[in-house]
Formats: sequence, structure tokens, C-alpha cells
Amino acid sequence: MYTIAICCSKKFKKEERLFSRKLKKLGINVYASPLHASRVWESLEEADKVAFAAGATYRHFHKIRKSDAIFVLNVKGYIGVSTNLEIGFAAALDKRIFFMEDDIDYPRKILIDGFAKTPEELIRRIKDVKTPDVLDR
Repeated sequence: MYTIAICCSKKFKKEERLFSRKLKKLGINVYASPLHASRVWESLEEADKVAFAAGATYRHFHKIRKSDAIFVLNVKGYIGVSTNLEIGFAAALDKRIFFMEDDIDYPRKILIDGFAKTPEELIRRIKDVKTPDVLDR
């Protein structure tokens, strides 16, 4: 079974849940982005926020490591700091990287294997793209 880690800003938790649900229905194993309720986050002390963020970051890195590819759900092109870290981590592991929207940042843009607006399109792109040799990027 193919596994995809979703990477996105917590701003897009609704879109991420819908996209993940559709991928699962299509037979894809999905690791969701570590999204947390803002009410819970706002109630945490600073030290707890640091611990929570570290745990969420490393947990998602582990999910990326176990995935075949990542999908960056960059609605209207937005990519936050955490998502940027996840893209770099996936690239360092030579994972396939797919985006929802094109990217204006050229250092990230060269890492993209394909684009997909829908779960169905993502599955087609995955099947179309051969795993590239790092030197071919």
C-alpha cells in the first residue's frame, strides 16, 4: 500500500481532513499533518508549547521517513515554517514531493515532483512519476 504524509499549515486543517479522507477511500495510507486545536495551544504555558511543538515536529518527521511521498497542501500557495522544514526533511530523504499549488520559491520549486489539486489527480501523478535519481533533479 502506498503511503503519503500530508504537510500543511494548521490554517488548513479542514482542507487537510477532507483531502486525507478522500485519499484513504482511494486506498492510500495517509499520515496527517500534526494539527492542534488553537484553543488548546493558547492555553499552554511557554515551556509546554516548546515541548508540544518538538514532539509534533519529530513525530511528523518520523511519519515522513516511513512514507513513500509527501503531499504539500499549500492552499493559495501558502507554506509556513513547519511545512518548509518538512519539505526539506523529505528532500534530504529523497522522498517524492507533490504540491497542490505551484511554488514561487525556486529553491523549493526544484524539489517538486508534481502537482495535484485533487486526491484522484495525486494518485495519477504518483503513478506517472518514476522515482528520480537525485542527480537528475
